[in-house]
Amino acid sequence: MGCTSSAPLSGSTDRTMTGTETERLMKGRVGIDKTERIHNQSGKYYSGQKNDKSKSLPPPQLNEKGQLTAEEVAKRRSGSVETKDVVLGDVRSEDGVIYATYAVMTQRGYHPDMPHKENQDTYHITPTKFALGEGDALFAVFDGHGQFGHECSAFAETKFPSLLAHHIKKARVAKNAARMKGNPQKTKEPGAFHPRQWPYLSVEEYEQCCREACLGCNRAMHEDSKVGDTMSGTTAIAVSFHAGRITITNVGDSRAILGYRVDSEILPDTPHEEEKKEIGDYSELEEGHKCLVSADGKKLRAGDLVAIALSEDQTPYRKDERARLKNAGARVCTIDQMDGIEPMHENWGELDVDADVIPRVWCGDHNYPGTAFSRSLGDSVAEDVGVNAEPEILTKRVTKGDEILVIASDGIFEFLTNQRIIDICAQCVDPLHACSRLVEASYEKWLEQETRTDDITCIVLFMSSMIPNDIEVMKDLIRQKHQVMCVEKKMYRESLIPSMPQDNS
Repeated sequence: MGCTSSAPLSGSTDRTMTGTETERLMKGRVGIDKTERIHNQSGKYYSGQKNDKSKSLPPPQLNEKGQLTAEEVAKRRSGSVETKDVVLGDVRSEDGVIYATYAVMTQRGYHPDMPHKENQDTYHITPTKFALGEGDALFAVFDGHGQFGHECSAFAETKFPSLLAHHIKKARVAKNAARMKGNPQKTKEPGAFHPRQWPYLSVEEYEQCCREACLGCNRAMHEDSKVGDTMSGTTAIAVSFHAGRITITNVGDSRAILGYRVDSEILPDTPHEEEKKEIGDYSELEEGHKCLVSADGKKLRAGDLVAIALSEDQTPYRKDERARLKNAGARVCTIDQMDGIEPMHENWGELDVDADVIPRVWCGDHNYPGTAFSRSLGDSVAEDVGVNAEPEILTKRVTKGDEILVIASDGIFEFLTNQRIIDICAQCVDPLHACSRLVEASYEKWLEQETRTDDITCIVLFMSSMIPNDIEVMKDLIRQKHQVMCVEKKMYRESLIPSMPQDNS
């Protein structure tokens, strides 16, 4: 995984570096915290390093292992100081209300060779009345990459919400006008034009607003001369609430995952109770016996809290994305394949942490840009070969079983599975506790694997809704996202082969 804007060119001196720093090639994803950013006169974010001010900063304090001290880590961490409550959903209906608590946390990464690099993760939270909608909200994370990734993510953090709100308000005002057009007397009613009276948007109408906001943000980034997005860009993962639904808009490889409480109605009928088993133990099942299995290989029971992906990583590992990229003129191969060290093939297997064997996107026969993702905001050079900002969008109604929502950059997901993340959250007393635990757990995993750490950002919501679960919708979502699978003895091996890897712990 990893959202790397450009790989080192063949023969580059960067290839002589040793260890996992080279293996991930994520050198561009760094930055200063939101509270440390400096505003220039135009209101744009820029970092002290851009003006070489970082040279005057003292080096961070390290412990005997060469890692940041606890005090230095604390300096790099920012976000919520307390968990906050919010009422979301269809507030016009008592049964449609969603009670939620939320928190956010981000931690700037550490690169030994560039200790003062910026935090390229940004986040946006409008917890209530987003686009003037009662019960509407927006929670989003942007993960920049490349030399100017911090500029791209900061731009998107401001521009995308603005454009999305604009399109939503425009669409709802138009629907309200159409509602009153056939009955002029309605215009005389008190508050006839107030946002509280605006009709809700349909799923299709709302998703179109999300699409237009993504594409518009990408165009605006290209047109802004103050944002260096030629070989830099950002992911975008946004979860917006409207009319009791959540809509997930995804560009790149950040993720949104749901902690869903399994209902007995969603489980296939079973002839008898059995203990939880690993996937390899299903040879003992009777012929034709079906069950639901989590991504971690556990048989699910009623009451279990299971992780369900609400987004899918957009990377060259996906066969459909590779086909789309190649149709646009891209060459998809690893660095080792490009250098002739490995033969050309597309059998890359599971997501690999070795940067030289990660499939990347190249412009024809050239050795750039080498992106490890297939969609992004920015990255104008890669856009010529199919790396575009077309979002993948999913909408679902929030129901009783939807208890935990996590929106995060891949600094969280690099070494933690979706299920592990939900399990950690389930052990916490509130979202702020969950954010802290997730950041700590991710940071520890990074230290185990590398001498550097990525930027780490997560938003966590705990939710409560009385809307009954939509069993068929959840079954479809579960199957589509390959997080939980229906296994039948005579074909369970085929059922467990997903179209793309989801977790890479």
